[in-house]
Amino acid sequence: MSTLIINPRKLSLTLVMALGLGVTGCQILPKQPHLFESQQLSARVSALYQQDQPQRPIKGITGADTDLVSAISSQNEIHPDLSGYHPIVTGANAFAARSILTGMATRNIDVQYYIWHDDQAGQLLLKDLWEAAERGVIVRLLLDDFNNTAKFDQHLLRFASHPNIAVRIINPLMYRKFQALNFVTGLPRINRRMHNKSMTFDKQITIIGGRNIGDEYLSNDQSSQFADLDVLLIGKVVADIDNSFASYWSAPISFDIETLVTLDKNTTKDFLPALDKIKGDTDNELRSSLSMYKTAIEDSSIDTDLINKRVPFRWTDMQFLGDDVGKLTKSVPASTNLVQQLRTLLGRPTKQLTIISSYFVPTKDGVDTLVKLANAGIDIKILTNSFDATDVTAVHSGYSQWRPKMLRAGIKIYELKSTASEDKRENKLWKARSQSSTSLHAKTFAIDDHQVFIGSYNVDPRSANINTEMGVIINDDELAHQLHEALSDDLLGQAYEVKILDSGALQWHTIENGQEVIYGAEPKVDITDHVWLTIMSWLPIDWLL
Repeated sequence: MSTLIINPRKLSLTLVMALGLGVTGCQILPKQPHLFESQQLSARVSALYQQDQPQRPIKGITGADTDLVSAISSQNEIHPDLSGYHPIVTGANAFAARSILTGMATRNIDVQYYIWHDDQAGQLLLKDLWEAAERGVIVRLLLDDFNNTAKFDQHLLRFASHPNIAVRIINPLMYRKFQALNFVTGLPRINRRMHNKSMTFDKQITIIGGRNIGDEYLSNDQSSQFADLDVLLIGKVVADIDNSFASYWSAPISFDIETLVTLDKNTTKDFLPALDKIKGDTDNELRSSLSMYKTAIEDSSIDTDLINKRVPFRWTDMQFLGDDVGKLTKSVPASTNLVQQLRTLLGRPTKQLTIISSYFVPTKDGVDTLVKLANAGIDIKILTNSFDATDVTAVHSGYSQWRPKMLRAGIKIYELKSTASEDKRENKLWKARSQSSTSLHAKTFAIDDHQVFIGSYNVDPRSANINTEMGVIINDDELAHQLHEALSDDLLGQAYEVKILDSGALQWHTIENGQEVIYGAEPKVDITDHVWLTIMSWLPIDWLL
């Protein structure tokens, strides 16, 4: 999720509290964002790669190449000017890849996320990183602050107490415990967020894409699931991702957690005992839930596959795209934004354009561009969330008003159902367990026969102009073909296809219980929802979405 929506009732209450308590001007951010200890930790990382140090073998793996660096370096040498990619489709595989690669790293791990939840997935991966630090791996964790909590601050403080770990918070909120006060004192600064997502191991292999860290992103939330897409990358492009992380890490708006928070005297100082979400010894439900993550790791063979070069990487030309960290402080020109880089590198489609975007807010100018392309004969298909599947109602209002104009131009629109179930075929991009509510979270699109973008960028004004984003352009005809083909009638068991009649009325076509079903009104939108969506569509808030 990347959309910042302010609750008016909460904001009003906050304003009253701020005026009553007289606290609106009491706190400022620390003058020194980076402590000496964390600066020294980064110096140690640099030193690791300035000398040819032998790598420590990975326990339990046999063979000539027994470490991550050697196994990947040998493949890089065969393709010195290319990059290799391997899609990670299921949430279980996404969790397993992060956990296992953390266990394989021998030098350092750099982590950058918009959301890191204090739930089972979040605590399990923090535990993995802690154990990596225990065996000498240097861990740097950079998080956006908008979805943080005061309790998680305490976990991060304990986590950062390890001599091989540093934690920084970018563009932090000033009020840590009464966070709603930041809406009074911090706007518009806190409206700009770091939406980047990456995890890089030993500067050799990285995971980027749409997923944050949390149960709902990694397929272990019983009530809500995000259908998403990550990509495992090796080769030339990893250096560009590493350089991007370094620029965000060293930015003056990235603050060491110790400069923002002090440890609560009523809590333990020890990190591992405080991880309350992964203590499943006495709670049967918790133990059962944790076993799903354990099974995901046991079922994965990514460690031995990497060492024995069995991961089916496809090698191709690839370009990394990323916003400058200065976008968060409005200190760089708009011409440097990722959206401008995309326009320069991708150009104008000549045949096909397929867009998969969880938050699709095309705006009037964007719709005009899409309509012109469609009128010129470009085959355009879009997959986004249905009203029932979206987790941000305001975003749906910013999209739904443009459906008739796009449909009249011949653009095909598919909307994912909240009941979409898991398809076992690996080329599907909308996996989720059927017992939970599903919401699309992937951000990818394909242009013509060759170019595919995968990353954190949504097709909306917030990603374009406010938040920072990252991703890669993969030049591969096979991947482009798969993405174009994914949006077809085969999708109708998982989604609605929206169509327009000559009268201008819309219909939602789908398959239910093996039979075609046509809805004459938007599914699962009642009168109250319709009124609310209409009102929001009148408001000039597209730029915020």
